[in-house]
Amino acid sequence: MEEKIVILGNGFDLRHFLPTSYNHLISILSEIEKLSDNKSTITFSDLFDGVFKEKNEWFYQKINEYYQTENFIFDVESIKSIHTRLKNNSWFQYFKSVDENKIETWIDFETEISRILKVILNYFDCFNDNVFENNIIKGNFERKKLFFIDYSNTKKYFNNKLQFKILLNFNLFYHIINQRYYSVNENFILEIDDQIQYYKERDFLNVIYNSLEEFIGIFNDYIVNIINIFYSNLREEKKENFISKQEKLLFENVNQIFSFNYTPTYTKFYKTDIINVDNEFLQELELKSKKRKNFYQFLHGNAVLNWNNKPENYINDLNKMKIVLGVDDIDDSLKIHKLFQFTKYFQKLHKQTDYLFLKDFHSTNGLKSFDKYTFYFWGHSLDYSDRQYIREIFELVENSNGSKIKIFYHSISAKGDQLKNLLGIIEKEKVEKFMKFDILEFIESTSENLFKEL
Repeated sequence: MEEKIVILGNGFDLRHFLPTSYNHLISILSEIEKLSDNKSTITFSDLFDGVFKEKNEWFYQKINEYYQTENFIFDVESIKSIHTRLKNNSWFQYFKSVDENKIETWIDFETEISRILKVILNYFDCFNDNVFENNIIKGNFERKKLFFIDYSNTKKYFNNKLQFKILLNFNLFYHIINQRYYSVNENFILEIDDQIQYYKERDFLNVIYNSLEEFIGIFNDYIVNIINIFYSNLREEKKENFISKQEKLLFENVNQIFSFNYTPTYTKFYKTDIINVDNEFLQELELKSKKRKNFYQFLHGNAVLNWNNKPENYINDLNKMKIVLGVDDIDDSLKIHKLFQFTKYFQKLHKQTDYLFLKDFHSTNGLKSFDKYTFYFWGHSLDYSDRQYIREIFELVENSNGSKIKIFYHSISAKGDQLKNLLGIIEKEKVEKFMKFDILEFIESTSENLFKEL
């Protein structure tokens, strides 16, 4: 028996011209941050005609081509809630300020989280080891005694300007109004006789993690309040481009779907009456997908509605989040400080998201190791951060008879990037062997190829 299993990445959403890339998110959030408090209605133009259009002209045009953007009216109160939280979120403020060439993708985003943690811990280590040239002194400012530094001599207190910028952004230091001086946040120090004995590192890192969780809450609400508007406004004449064609529905021959995305794109576009096909055909397809338990799996969680009903309980409500957004793993220097809360595997366990994968489905769905599989990667970069999933697939294919791996690519350059990423995970001899014997195949993600395969 042949099993067709699809693994979806962010490219799946982007193919539907949904603004779900990292740069799309930051662009729209920047527009939301600038919105006037007096706005009574918020339209597509309010959020997309500024920074987003400037940076993504082609994508902007495609959105207008495929969606009835004239009908986009966003919920004012929900957008204002995002607006308020953005002002005080340290992660958003940092990412907004970082040079665009530094963070381009969600993978870069994860890398930057790890970099920030290392920079912060390096500062604490240097301070504890008396590496810096000057000690931070306590002085009087506006009738208040503060630990402060002179901005013109930051190199005497920090390794470089980036380190100072990060510590300032995450509020270990703050600017003294109308002065060139910066003060230490006394919530994170132990002081004896006007001297800093040590920093309360754990307290500071817990605050940073809570800020990351708040950013995840903002991201969740971006999907719920921005992306969800798209699904009901797809132009009728565009449905054949990627949903159904001549009464054939994409995914109708698929047995299992695993998604690394947080959006409901599959369920919104491929499992509702938006599909203009014969009802009997649709019912048959629905029955087919229900034959297997957990036909559609969110590997890193998904956006949820109404998680923050009571603003006064905002921090507690963050525990209801189902989105996993962090680093793949932390190196030994971070493990010493037990910063596991920043990792995806900690968050998956802590948030109890759906994280069953192939080995789990052998037991829950009765799959056999000798079954014949075809695995399809669609919109997935094959990055090192997802290596455990990719290795599991290659291992299963290697130990079965007649199984294959097919990778969809949208451009030649993207194919090259996917192949390079794959060679960083799987031994080159195995990749070469699989390709030589047509076990591994790269396929351009044209509409014709997608309908033919899926």
